[in-house]
Amino acid sequence: MNGSSPVNEGLLNQRLIELGSIASWAPQTLSNLEGFIRASGDYDLFRVNPIQYATANGLRDAEGIELFVYAAKVGLFEMQWLLICAYCPQVAGTFRELDQVHPRFQCEFCNALNEAALDDYIQVTFTVSSSIRDILYRHPDMLSVQDYYLRYNFSKDFKPPHGMTHEQLIAALSRGFADIEAGQRLIFEFAVTAGRFEVLDLSHKLLLVFFANGEPAERQETLVQLESGRFVTDRPTKPRDMILGDGRFAFRQTADLSPGKHIIHIENRTKDRGRFWFLQYPFQFQPHLVEYEPFLSGKRLLLTPCFGELYKTQLVDERESLAVSDVTYLFTDLKDSTPLYENIGDVNAYFLVRQHFDILNKIIKIRSGTIVKTIGDAVMAAFGRPQDAVLASVEMIEELSRFNRTASQPLGLKIGVHRGRAIAVRLNDRIDYFGQDVNIAARVQGLAGVNEICLTETVMEAPGVSDIVKGCSASRDYQNLKGIGQKMEIHRIKIHPAQR
Repeated sequence: MNGSSPVNEGLLNQRLIELGSIASWAPQTLSNLEGFIRASGDYDLFRVNPIQYATANGLRDAEGIELFVYAAKVGLFEMQWLLICAYCPQVAGTFRELDQVHPRFQCEFCNALNEAALDDYIQVTFTVSSSIRDILYRHPDMLSVQDYYLRYNFSKDFKPPHGMTHEQLIAALSRGFADIEAGQRLIFEFAVTAGRFEVLDLSHKLLLVFFANGEPAERQETLVQLESGRFVTDRPTKPRDMILGDGRFAFRQTADLSPGKHIIHIENRTKDRGRFWFLQYPFQFQPHLVEYEPFLSGKRLLLTPCFGELYKTQLVDERESLAVSDVTYLFTDLKDSTPLYENIGDVNAYFLVRQHFDILNKIIKIRSGTIVKTIGDAVMAAFGRPQDAVLASVEMIEELSRFNRTASQPLGLKIGVHRGRAIAVRLNDRIDYFGQDVNIAARVQGLAGVNEICLTETVMEAPGVSDIVKGCSASRDYQNLKGIGQKMEIHRIKIHPAQR
């Protein structure tokens, strides 16, 4: 495939019309997306980061995410879940569905052992649909060996360490690339320095690590034969488990070398081309957690309301659980809802409760949260940021107070908010969250009175929260929560809607 492939005009126009009918988009949003699909290079249309796209096109992050979620639903793009290694920029796995994501994995590039959380090393990207426009990156065998490694297998959003550019980092570590065809034998000569020298063939998921130590040698030779599923060498090799820097590594095949001139004979004895990269890591190189530019994490997508509405089949594998390191949980309940049914009857009470749910749901969506579930008259919601949860809490009480002015029976709302960890699991064909911090959030809600929000210290100390509740009646005390085993600092925020 040479150059950019043509756009399927009829299908593009049809799906843009469908996208336009789904929601009310800001001016130029759809025309900018159409121009992006038509004019961008193949790499730009591969694994699109919706947050970066939003920044480049004058949209808020949430608008960019929503645009691509809907665009994927109508078939303009394909949504992909990426597992990214925590210790190198390798895309360790790509999946079309959330239930295919397995967070515990070993990176084929660096052999690091990973356990990814939805917050950090699970990324969601969007690639233009092949039915709209085919791109070269859908055909990795057609890429040059450099692009195969540095563009197809590496995350776009990787931030090199120490202020280096991508080019500077590659120049510092790379000792060359080579495609070796089936049946071909090539000879390579390297000046190996003390440290770690690696022979990588990612197309066959193979890594051979040489540890170079001791006195320099004038000349060393190694024969490496690429066979089905393994490297065979004339030098003794063994697996080696190590803790390096921030991570644990289980190198599957290692050997020892002396620094100095090293001639490697590589013979491809398979029926497929081998794609090789040779790397030299300096002495005492210590891997550290990789940093990335802002991207759409798995956690943020799960907290995006339109995703839950459009992709009800996108669920965690029921045999798996995915860790979430930082989510803010909001629980609500109505005061004395049981007498409500006795006083005005089941039908009228249910109608009032449904109206209350509609009010809460609207506010939760506006504040970038999502309803996880309803339990009787109570709501459990999740937010990516504590300040959004607190804003939503204040607005819920205020809006319900306005609703009460015309309601046949006033409703009193009690709210608790806590921030912490959890695991995301599949339960009754939906995403749910479990863990000690979820339990804390539910119990904190139980402490609240009518028109009161109870916040834990982890929420109160989050940026912006104190400004949101400034001017409200507030008090602080310490409470023993059932099953927690220690007192927790609770901030009680009383909302007086008429004064706000």
